Amino acid sequence: MAWSPDGSDIAYHTFGDGDPIFVADRTGANPRRIFGDRPGIHNHFPIWSPDGRWIYFVHGTPDTEEMDLWRIRPAGGAPERLTERNSDMAYPTPVGGRTVLYVAHDTDGSGPWLWALDLRGKSSRRVSLGLEQYTSVAASADGRKLAATIGNPQASLWSVPILDRLAEESDIKPFAVPTVRALGPRFSGASLFYLSSLGTGDGLWRFRDGQAVEIWKGADGALLETTSVSPDGNRVAIVLRRNGKRQLHLLSADGAELQSVADGIDIQGTSCWSPDGKWIVTGGNDAVGPGLFKIPVEGGSAVHLAAGPALNPVWSPDGSLIVYTGTNVRTFAPLLAVRPDGTSVRLPEISVRRLGARARFLPDGKGLIYMQGLLTSQDFWLLDLPTMRSRPLTRLENRAAMRTFDITPDGKQIVFDRLRENSDVVLIDLAKSPKKDPL
Repeated sequence: MAWSPDGSDIAYHTFGDGDPIFVADRTGANPRRIFGDRPGIHNHFPIWSPDGRWIYFVHGTPDTEEMDLWRIRPAGGAPERLTERNSDMAYPTPVGGRTVLYVAHDTDGSGPWLWALDLRGKSSRRVSLGLEQYTSVAASADGRKLAATIGNPQASLWSVPILDRLAEESDIKPFAVPTVRALGPRFSGASLFYLSSLGTGDGLWRFRDGQAVEIWKGADGALLETTSVSPDGNRVAIVLRRNGKRQLHLLSADGAELQSVADGIDIQGTSCWSPDGKWIVTGGNDAVGPGLFKIPVEGGSAVHLAAGPALNPVWSPDGSLIVYTGTNVRTFAPLLAVRPDGTSVRLPEISVRRLGARARFLPDGKGLIYMQGLLTSQDFWLLDLPTMRSRPLTRLENRAAMRTFDITPDGKQIVFDRLRENSDVVLIDLAKSPKKDPL
């Protein structure tokens, strides 16, 4: 919720379809809807301009971190798009009459940094220096001071056994790799592939026989999603931003060869290989709209399996089932399933948090393990596929955020990532004269 400069009105959005934005009086009475969109498109962070003539907001699809800054008059009307970043933009902060600050990742995936939009030229420039990662920003009413959070993010891998009883926090063990940062684990035989970074965006590492080798450098293009590994372990599917779109690429396991595939699809979320290694299934957008696609690895046209938002698919080891997440409602999205020919399969009603790849099949294909919980810290559950009944596997207490996981090839352990922002709050003095824009 955001107050108008004179305190007479408030602007806010609800969790209805399309996150409609409303303006009401200071008591919340007499609300009037000024903007909304179709389900799956979101409006976040509404805030008033200092003169009260505009309401700025972030608009787009947070599931795929493709958001931009827009503005609209408090009385409604046609909204105006202000940026073309298609990034995970957040916390727009007007400062003076022509500058709006915000936090977002760069086009190479590094950050998030602090940016300033010049409203006259509709151009943005990065105003933070060094490697300090800004996670939020706000301004004082007179525009002379900023309050911001600077993150010192940490990510590490952990393991928990799959037991006949509930695994507790005491059963959790660190899964050691040589790099300080590690997330997005994916197993293939004796190798573990995971994401890590050395100060820029995340690259791809392969850990085997106690040695970790960087096979894709984040400086050459930050990896935007957890990777997927071919059944024989010789190739890895990665997502890179190219020409304003998220494009699927095949990388050899030694990092020597890179090949783009499915150029006509703007990839959304993670992908998964078919058990025979001939196909990759992924969510994305083509000329028709969002959907779930089956892409032939050796070339040819993609097969449209399902219409509508589809993210983070996983393919069963026997090749008979593909499970993915559908349209999110608030912070959750349902688990859905199809056969490889596109025939819909009914699953029990299971919802998972929308950010992160939160489902994996057991190696024997008899069960689906998924993350579930109200907080960013999750617990693991097992869906027994023959009976379609679920049971909890863990009761964890650590509050670190969890985004994705994989299962060891022997089916005995879950290896997952835990992330902490560890932010500090800082105050920043801007220009002393409120008559001039400080940036």
